[in-house]
Amino acid sequence: MDFSSDCNTIFMKIKRVLLVLSITIVSFVLILGIGFFLLTNPAVKIAGWKELDVKRLDGIYNTITVKDRDGIVIAENLLPQNRIFTPLQEVPMWTRDAFISIEDKRFYKHSGVDYIRMLGALKNNIFAASLQEGASTITQQLIKNSHLSNEKTFLRKFQEIRIAKQLEKVYTKEKILETYLNMLYFGNNVYGIGQAARSYFDKEVSQLDIAESALLAGIINNPSRFNPVTHADRAIKRRNTVIGRMVANNKVEASVGDLEKKKEMAIKMQILPYSTYMEGVIAEASKVLDCLPEELFERKPIITLNTSASIFDQLSCSMSDILHESACKIRILVIENQTRNVLFDESNAPSASTIKRQPGSTIKPFIGYAPALEKKLVFPASVLVDERTDFDGYSPKNFDDRYYGKITVADSLKYSQNVPAVKLTDMSGLPYAKAVASRFGFTFGEEDRGLALALGGLHDGVTLQQIADAYVTLANGGIYSPSHYIADICAEGKCIYENSLRETRAVGEDTAFLLSEMLRACAKSGTAKKLSVFDNVAAKTGTVERGEKNSDAYCIAFTPKYTVAVWYGSDEETGRIYGGREPTELAKTLIGELHDVSAFTIPSEVEVLDVDRKKLYEEGVVYLASPMLPKRYRESFYFSKNNLPKRFSYPEVPFIFEDAFDSTDFKNFEIVDSVG
Repeated sequence: MDFSSDCNTIFMKIKRVLLVLSITIVSFVLILGIGFFLLTNPAVKIAGWKELDVKRLDGIYNTITVKDRDGIVIAENLLPQNRIFTPLQEVPMWTRDAFISIEDKRFYKHSGVDYIRMLGALKNNIFAASLQEGASTITQQLIKNSHLSNEKTFLRKFQEIRIAKQLEKVYTKEKILETYLNMLYFGNNVYGIGQAARSYFDKEVSQLDIAESALLAGIINNPSRFNPVTHADRAIKRRNTVIGRMVANNKVEASVGDLEKKKEMAIKMQILPYSTYMEGVIAEASKVLDCLPEELFERKPIITLNTSASIFDQLSCSMSDILHESACKIRILVIENQTRNVLFDESNAPSASTIKRQPGSTIKPFIGYAPALEKKLVFPASVLVDERTDFDGYSPKNFDDRYYGKITVADSLKYSQNVPAVKLTDMSGLPYAKAVASRFGFTFGEEDRGLALALGGLHDGVTLQQIADAYVTLANGGIYSPSHYIADICAEGKCIYENSLRETRAVGEDTAFLLSEMLRACAKSGTAKKLSVFDNVAAKTGTVERGEKNSDAYCIAFTPKYTVAVWYGSDEETGRIYGGREPTELAKTLIGELHDVSAFTIPSEVEVLDVDRKKLYEEGVVYLASPMLPKRYRESFYFSKNNLPKRFSYPEVPFIFEDAFDSTDFKNFEIVDSVG
């Protein structure tokens, strides 16, 4: 009896515990439910939480139109990040179905949140003991991409849900899907369905087939993992999963799905025409109108460029394979010297127009040679000693640790020797050298204080456009003006900006010509000798070494009409690039396409004079050749009339020409006629 009583007591205790536990669980779930309802209810305002900002989404309809200088439209409906706006009516139904099937199969049934899918994801996450599934609908994904960060927290998720509910009340399903497809990121710096179709398949969105649509829909879940360029096997497997979902959702017949799964994936990453050029256009337009890029798009402007579609397409065709196939990052600029118009700007690197790198030897003419010539410290014929030198603790080395001993200023630039460049900078004084280089468009920070600047050791680096503009200045006789992409900008039926040149003198016309002639020698028989097939090209190469590899390589070449700037960049540990090799070969192709046969003209401030070659290389001094000096001892050099050698050389004894005859000293002057 006692046993039965004890059992009843234990049973009652268990029953009470279970009842309390049940009430606790129900209460907890009820509290969670109420809390979830309150936190995700748009009607409940929570301080500090974000609300729906329709402007963030309506921005997808703010586009720009771009025309070339002949009035041909080359970009219409252009969005930021080189996206191309695609109206939903241009998106095939199977393309829409592919995204909906894999991302949100009840898209047309829910009001922004799929609670059925959410509960399923919650169950899976509990069993997996991690947040593997997010159960975000297309509406939620759109809100996350436009309003919120990617952090995985409950607070972010609650805000995402409440804003998604708000959006469903003001946008139709079609408008949500249209905005979503135009905002998606597809990897490889590709944004929006329009850009994705062109970049991966070289097609318009309306031309996509089922397999291609499924591939694009598969990428967005993890653009890095399902990158069709670097992980083709994963991308195909994911594509077939999407097709399987389309079949399961009755969007595609099973037999059709099987055929689509067997299709080869023909991916060749396409660089969109004008993509890098447009980066420069948008940056320049925002700057001249003093606005943010998003404000620029809000005005829906029509921008007229300084290039023509025919020139751009011609150069693009000759560069296309190189840009696609190279393992290096490449950027190519072509500028029309007299107008400073950027005719061509293309790259295989994202955001190429803003990339800053060390300029290497391409800066030497402007911080080493131009200041020394301007200060009249040297002639191109002056001799420097090229040897290991210590500059108060700084000991630069030449390439391959090779030194020429006595070398002319002109030859030191032709062969891009480092020690002479540093010596010239030191002779001019670093503050003066920086001041002259600044007039060519280079900028220096507080950290840029040492002689390493002579070899391109800038703390923040420079853009390729800054380097190119400096060489355009030489081609224009020492007159600087930054290059530009835009001719004019119109909005709301009126012109709101028209470009005009802002020219300043960087160096004298004589200095500019002397430097150009030294760089012509560089193209003939120096580091840029691959360009020796042309008679009217001046060029400078540059190679930046980083550790055991070369990280950057340049060739900047100019003719009287055009400047071509080529940059190769590599962050890989293997392989070496050299300015005189890959970039110069590419510059050679471009110069050939440009067909400039004009010649450089000698300014009135410059003349050609013969110097005594024997004394130049034996004694390291510049003597003008006397009329009696044999031809074999003569060498011609260009000189500025503002800085001429004053001493003439005779066969035996040199004398100073200006002191050789004093016209006022007639007392000691006599004429002796010798007969026989």
